[in-house]
Amino acid sequence: MSRIKKKRTSPKPIFLDIPRRSEKLADPDSYESRKRRNQEQKKKHKSVYEKAREAELAAESAQQQRDTPLADKIRRLKRAEEARKAAAEEK
Repeated sequence: MSRIKKKRTSPKPIFLDIPRRSEKLADPDSYESRKRRNQEQKKKHKSVYEKAREAELAAESAQQQRDTPLADKIRRLKRAEEARKAAAEEK
């Protein structure tokens, strides 16, 4: 003997007025949109390769920043001063 489950029946169909996910994402203050925004802004860990590559680029940019006329002048003056000191020590 099997029992028949009770079914809720009504003369009118039930249409719930629940906003769709796309509508929730369109609203900037909704939970869905805040959640998605936070996931996008979450700090992502870099791979070892990316870290090494960034270090190389940083070293290259630091070297390029020092290639200025003033830096070249200072280097020339230091070389000349060292040459004078070396010549004075030889005498």
